[in-house]
This record gives sequence, C-alpha cells and structure tokens, in this order.
Amino acid sequence: MTMPNDRPRDPSGQASPTAAESAPLDITRLPSPLPLFLRALLSFRKPAHAQPLPPLAFARRNVTLDAGEIARYARLCGFTAAHGVPPTWPHLLAFPLHMLLMTDRAFPFAMLGMVHLDNRILQHAALAPGDRLDIDVRCGPLFAHDKGQVFTVLTTARRGGVVIWTGESGYLRTGVPDPLGAPYRAALSAAPSLAKTFAWQVPADLGRQYARVSGDYNPIHLWPITARWFGFPRPIIHGMWSFARSLAAVLPTGVPTLDLRVEFKRPLPLPGDVTLWCDPRGGAFELRDAAGAVPHLRGRWQRAPTDSTTSTASTTSTTSPASLDPDRS
Repeated sequence: MTMPNDRPRDPSGQASPTAAESAPLDITRLPSPLPLFLRALLSFRKPAHAQPLPPLAFARRNVTLDAGEIARYARLCGFTAAHGVPPTWPHLLAFPLHMLLMTDRAFPFAMLGMVHLDNRILQHAALAPGDRLDIDVRCGPLFAHDKGQVFTVLTTARRGGVVIWTGESGYLRTGVPDPLGAPYRAALSAAPSLAKTFAWQVPADLGRQYARVSGDYNPIHLWPITARWFGFPRPIIHGMWSFARSLAAVLPTGVPTLDLRVEFKRPLPLPGDVTLWCDPRGGAFELRDAAGAVPHLRGRWQRAPTDSTTSTASTTSTTSPASLDPDRS
C-alpha cells in the first residue's frame, strides 16, 4: 500500500504543504509494523544536524477502545479490572502515528539509536471500553541536550470532540551538534524518602510479549541476537512497559483524572529482577535494579484537576539526564 511517507514533495525537498501543514493527515488504514521499522533502519542516512521540525501531523478517527485488547494489555502490565482502561493505553493507540511521523521523509532525524527520554500524560476523564476516540499526533518543541537534540511528539485524544487525554513524548537524537531550543532540564528530582514496596522478576520473553500487544517490534526488545545488532548484549524491555507496570502497582482505583510523568534512566535487560520504590507520603516512585541502587525510571503521579484541559505542549517536561543512559526507542 502507499504510505503517507510516499506523498509528493515540492522542489525544495520539503513535504507537500497540503499534507504536512497544521491539518493532520487522516490515516484510514495503518501500515504493518515491518515496513515502518525498515524505514526507521534506513533513516541512518539522514544527516545529523539541528534543524526545525516540519509541521507534520497524522490522525486516526473513530478508534474504538477494544475490551479484549485492553484486557490483554492490562494483564501483561499488572493492571486490575478495578483500574478500568489503563491511562497508558491511548499511547499505544497513537504509537503507529508516532512511527509514521518519525519515519516520514520530511522528518529530519534518524531513528536508529534514538533514545526515549520521558513521557507525560494528562487524563481529563475516565476512559471506558467501547469509547471511540479521535487521535492526532504532531511535532512538538525542540530542546537542547548536551548529548544532542531533543524533540517532542504531542498526542491528543478526543471523545465526542472534547479533549480527554493528552500525551507528550521526549526523544533524544544523539550526536547532533549545536542543538536548538531551550536547555533540557529535569522535571523530576530524586525523592528522599522512597521505600522498597515491590520486587518482580522480568522474564526473558517479555519484550516479545509486549511487542504483540503494543505493536512496538523494535529489535532491541526482542531477541539477544537482534539486540546485539544495536549494541545491547541482551534485549531490553520497552520503557513504556516499565512505566505501565509501575503505575499498575502505585495507582489507586477510581481516580478518573491523572497527571503522570516518567523519566527513563537506565535500560532494563531481559531477563532481570527489579524493585519498585515508592514515597509513602506522595506519588513519587522509582523502578530500580534488584539491589535498589540503580534506577531504571523515575516517575510521579498525581490527580489532575477535574476541569483540566491544558495540553502538555504548554507544560513540557524537560529532563536533563546527562549522566544517564535511558531506554532507546
């Protein structure tokens, strides 16, 4: 099939204005993951220099929250039926649009070696199986990191025309000189009073299990041999699984509005043992190694105001983990 990446280009080499300006391009049929990941691998040929992001935007309309798919995802991540639709689920629905955006010929940065730094989610009301959402994804602000260029991808989900969920994902393209934007700074500081609350074993095949429910078949998550192709001695679990598993353990039930943040610190090799450390007085948490010494992620949850409709675009999380090695997308 013809993918959005194949749309006409004007003589300057930019994407066609009719396809790339503020109105999102509606995607009625998603391409399979394999062609997108092949495009991602071939993007290494893109030059590593800072430049503004193009006004790319893609949308999926009338996306149904499927009860069976949600249940499979919830079981894998540890959510219970009392949690309802996990607040991270819309991110998975938007993931194919993220891939379309970052593999578009007009997108300036190569995906190979890209590092997933952080995420922020604002949920303005409870979601329910059977809901139908309109989801759009577009480029967000740029930030300057001492290891390269940080860019953001903004996601908005609407139910009945009303914004119900927004997300912001931050990614680092390493090796880009003279990055653009404001300095990338930490939004979450280390909490001083975290207590060990849970310990889990993470099986060797979890990356493959999560790929089947999420559609994220990045080779670094799948098999030892495919992980070694990209410099990892073992596969690493998806950062968004680690975030979801942590949320499933710390979130109370019956909270319809949420403000969630996560910063990815170290990859989690598979198989592995992890511990979850929580602040008994608040919403801070860290997923650490078995000894509790090395953080894999740092997170925070809090209740969002019930009338909150503020987009994450105006409250960008700007982590600056200069000494860290976060999850690679």
